[in-house]
Amino acid sequence: MSWRLAMLLCSAAACAAESPPSLQPSAAGMTVPTPALNPTPVPVPAATAGRAARTTGAAGAGDGPGQVNAEVILASGCASETELVPLLPPSPSNILFVIDRSGSMACNPPPLTSSDACERDPKRSDPKVSSKWELTSQALLSALETLPDTTSVGVSYFSNDDACGVQSIPNVPLSRNTPAQRSSLVSSLAAIKPNGSTPLVGATVLAYRYMHEKALAGTIPGGQYVVLITDGQQSDACDDPLRCKGADACTDLLVNHDVPKAAADGVDIRTFVVGVPGSEAARTVLSEIAKNGGTGAPGCDPKLGNCHFDMTRETELGAALQRSLQKIAGQTLTCDLALPKPKDGPVNLKLVNVVFTPNQARARVLPQDNHAPCDAGADGWQYNAANDQIRLCGDTCTAVRGDRGARIDVVLGCPVFGPD
Repeated sequence: MSWRLAMLLCSAAACAAESPPSLQPSAAGMTVPTPALNPTPVPVPAATAGRAARTTGAAGAGDGPGQVNAEVILASGCASETELVPLLPPSPSNILFVIDRSGSMACNPPPLTSSDACERDPKRSDPKVSSKWELTSQALLSALETLPDTTSVGVSYFSNDDACGVQSIPNVPLSRNTPAQRSSLVSSLAAIKPNGSTPLVGATVLAYRYMHEKALAGTIPGGQYVVLITDGQQSDACDDPLRCKGADACTDLLVNHDVPKAAADGVDIRTFVVGVPGSEAARTVLSEIAKNGGTGAPGCDPKLGNCHFDMTRETELGAALQRSLQKIAGQTLTCDLALPKPKDGPVNLKLVNVVFTPNQARARVLPQDNHAPCDAGADGWQYNAANDQIRLCGDTCTAVRGDRGARIDVVLGCPVFGPD
């Protein structure tokens, strides 16, 4: 291990004394100047000119494909300054969960009850096994535990009258994710008995209206998200004579008009979609909603049904739902770092690297990822528009926020490491 890496990695005692990144104050961290004496540089291959060398597989190199150990950057002799940088407090975000409580949500999930059998007879086959509704409720509450109280959460159900009823005011209106709000959500979810049809379009449109009106009133500053959870598709009986007639026309209106309008500049409501077993026939539509709603992964294809969180292919619904909803929750959080200012002039944005040291793992360099927006598929870090902050994106942000013993260091002077 080089002395520079040893300097970067804190001792066990020092690490224990430090606050976790999510709790550290926003003041600038400690600056560690690099002494004049440098170890033998690590050559940078011509194929990676302008970037740090990418090494995987060997001991002391990468932690896995697409990752590189901090040694590759720090032992190269290029680093001029290393600064411990705390995460800034996450920006406020607002998440409205719009949940299908139609009769089919009362069924046990496959393989105990197939989706076809559930449609024919929407009831629980085995009372001892959790229903789709119970598994969804449990996964949602688990995801809420991972969100800070700066996030506002609420829930709206469809239908609300055991037929085709929808509403503009959520069953649990948006409020900060405090223990009291989570208690309200627990009580609300527990009181629900699945029944009725699937007015998916009306429920989603009214969710957008609610979010937009609250944002215009200035009561929900920050990012806005609708999380649509359904085990089916729009019911023919639940159309709106004033806007559309029949399930196909109403669905088309939602996908091609209301969802893009909600995601557009000036409104900025992004839509995540979770398809529970029973939604197999709606895969394309649900993926179109997610993609047009700004949350589909880069390169996803609605025709393949891979733009939304598709639970219909999962064997363990409960565990899969928890993973998906926790990932969605993570994507609504921000992980921002103040960009250190070098002592000898302006920072060279091409000579910056971010090193993440997990609580119980070795340090690794996080890649810069500009192939997509931070909240639409990027996984690594990016500069903000003003180039004075660094934002961690995707699973990288989730991992850093969730590791209470971790630390983040920004290294100046080495060519930026990023995806090929």
